[in-house]
Amino acid sequence: MYEAADRTASRHGAAAVALRQLFSGKAKLTISDLVLAEVHGLTLGRIGPAQALELTDRIVGSGRVELVSPGVESLHQALDLLRARPGRRISLVDATSFVTMRAAGIETAFTLDEDFAAEGFTTIP
Repeated sequence: MYEAADRTASRHGAAAVALRQLFSGKAKLTISDLVLAEVHGLTLGRIGPAQALELTDRIVGSGRVELVSPGVESLHQALDLLRARPGRRISLVDATSFVTMRAAGIETAFTLDEDFAAEGFTTIP
């Protein structure tokens, strides 16, 4: 979501188009509080505080987005996933997303992160 918000990002165009298409569809989008915090942090550091808060408010305030909190058990499962992949550079946020998505039956992720495809998810854009 960060790339869709940052007009100077190298992949902004594809991300912005894909996000607009997702929001114009009927499906509900799901985002975890960990991913939301990550998006806020990236936007804060790369663009600024006003834009970070605006983007976060837009995501949270959208009737199309379901905010979920993975919880402690998902965190432990994510740590197990990381231990099972010692040579890969997967963030704890991403590993928690994998666990949460699998538990919810979510097969598609809006991300430019190749780790999601490596884990068997379909990615957009």
